[in-house]
Amino acid sequence: MAGKETLTLMFQDREVLLFEVDYAKWEMHIRKELEHFDKAPYDVIHGQDKDHALLHFFLVRAIPSTRIDYDKILKATGADSGFELSFRGHGLSLSNHYWFKREGERLRYEDINFFHNGWDDTFGKAVLAGDYEALGKCDLNVPDIVTAGWGVKGWLSEDKPRLYKLGIDEEHPEEAICEVLASRIGRRLFGKGEVVSYELKQINGRFASVSESLVGEGEELIPMSSILPSELVDLYRNNQRNKEFSREFFRALEDSKRKDLYDFFVKVYCLRSLCFISDLHTDNLCAIRSVDSGEVRVAPIMDLGGAFGSTKSGRDTISKANRGTLFIIYFLFSNLDPKWDYSWYDPRCLDGAEEEIEEYLAKSSFYTPDIIRCVLNIYRQQKKTLDEMKEGNL
Repeated sequence: MAGKETLTLMFQDREVLLFEVDYAKWEMHIRKELEHFDKAPYDVIHGQDKDHALLHFFLVRAIPSTRIDYDKILKATGADSGFELSFRGHGLSLSNHYWFKREGERLRYEDINFFHNGWDDTFGKAVLAGDYEALGKCDLNVPDIVTAGWGVKGWLSEDKPRLYKLGIDEEHPEEAICEVLASRIGRRLFGKGEVVSYELKQINGRFASVSESLVGEGEELIPMSSILPSELVDLYRNNQRNKEFSREFFRALEDSKRKDLYDFFVKVYCLRSLCFISDLHTDNLCAIRSVDSGEVRVAPIMDLGGAFGSTKSGRDTISKANRGTLFIIYFLFSNLDPKWDYSWYDPRCLDGAEEEIEEYLAKSSFYTPDIIRCVLNIYRQQKKTLDEMKEGNL
């Protein structure tokens, strides 16, 4: 694809806006607001520069250049970029109900959406099998080309749509195993509805963390970076370097009177501390908007990559752990404040969690008995801190 093209953005079967996309320059311009512009994506409705907001909306739905198999996907499909590839189909996604159509097309959302209809999941199967040459023959009207993230992943159309994530490192299954483990710990802590349920499955001889779509009928998944003011995003991003950033972040949340966000981030910090998760940034934390009512609620905590030292840098750290490195890990992931409300926390909910940690980590050859003991020592220290916070609330 080259040059420019004019498309109609749709929300289900409602026409939202007419826009022009320049594939070479990565630019977008809204040409006309249509009858149902009030159903436009959250960023477009709330952004000051609507052209930029629309471009951002499409960019976060495209395969990023940081994805480890990015070049292989582009070579096989003949696409110039992940951005251009995302326009090979109709932009149908499993994270919202938006799509686009070209002039003269007579398509109905009910006939083509992925929530109620299957799709040819040859693309997802080929990626998960590492058979990238097969992508050149695949139907590109698939959710895979509008799914962001760095790791190898593929949507499969089963009894329900499911996303299989192999992780970032092709040689190591730890990230998938530990994402599932962190999910199980989180669901013990907060209840089943507050953390995404990841299952551990094997596909093509490799472990994958597997989840279902998060949104329901008429909903849009929005990065938390779009919901929070930019100064709060900056404070959250900097909190690991200085605990004062964390205090400022929560003071600002209190001032905003958004108790739902305040409670949500308390739990994010607690889960991150307990499982020392490295990837809970504000683009992985999300909210869900009902497009018709405008209601916005926090989404279950998701994208638990890097838990329990499963990234490359994490593996390097815990495999050479000594008292100094254990202290650093404790400092980085223990920004808990005794002033927070811990009334939701029952220490008994984690009874048996250590046995579960041992069981899951043992599925990877990297986690030798010595490293598992190291992980358990860190976990116990983090849990001790959480228990102390609870006791201070009583």
